[in-house]
Amino acid sequence: MQSIHQMPRETARSIRWILTDIDDTMTMHGKLVSEAYATLCALKASGLRVIAVTGRSAGWGEVHLQEWPIDAVITENGAVSYFAKDGQVATLAHPSAVRNTDGAFARAAASAYAAVSRARPARDNHFRLYDYAVDHSEYVTPPLSEAEVNEIIRIFEKEGCVAKPSSIHINCWIGSFNKRESALALLREVEGYDDAQDRSKVLYIGDALNDEVMFEYFPNACAVANVDLWIDRMASKPAWVSSARYGAGFAEIGGFILSARD
Repeated sequence: MQSIHQMPRETARSIRWILTDIDDTMTMHGKLVSEAYATLCALKASGLRVIAVTGRSAGWGEVHLQEWPIDAVITENGAVSYFAKDGQVATLAHPSAVRNTDGAFARAAASAYAAVSRARPARDNHFRLYDYAVDHSEYVTPPLSEAEVNEIIRIFEKEGCVAKPSSIHINCWIGSFNKRESALALLREVEGYDDAQDRSKVLYIGDALNDEVMFEYFPNACAVANVDLWIDRMASKPAWVSSARYGAGFAEIGGFILSARD
């Protein structure tokens, strides 16, 4: 990883799309960082297309789209996306996504909570449509150990689920989607994106293991500095990194991109 400030100015000027994670990328300790939100507003005002890509629930994502200066939001690690169309909110659900009412989720959750007694259901699960999330550090203190997280992942995988840790939750789903696949689908369908021509024009910002597919795919993927909490478990690392942590790191990255456009 190189400092974001080492990115060539011409590369920064070529960026057309800002895709960003939310938790621990724009927030810190669960709260949106003021300079991160100010930078988000400035990125949108500059003419860049801005898309949030989050493991958070569909319900939260629809609110973000309507209240934040963003063009679209991909939620539940790619299960369902929302975007503005003709003054309305349009929906794009991944065709392989299985609703979280499927019995596999209940069986896995019961086994996981029996095996790791300190684990808790994520508080936003009732806003989720496809994903089921287990809290490993948002409201669990001290956070679950790596061994406990891995045991929960093993249990959900045994039931046929994909299970990926974010910085706060273990997100579990059934389907062939992830952040990358759904980001590409949304970009193609809504943004007129051509992967062969446009991949280097996407700047992704993230921080955790469920962002790794984006770090691997997009040559101008970035991380905020608190990626150091997860970097040893990543096979694919982002090209660029901020010096600041959490939402201040998002503001640093976004500010650099804006400065190149002046």
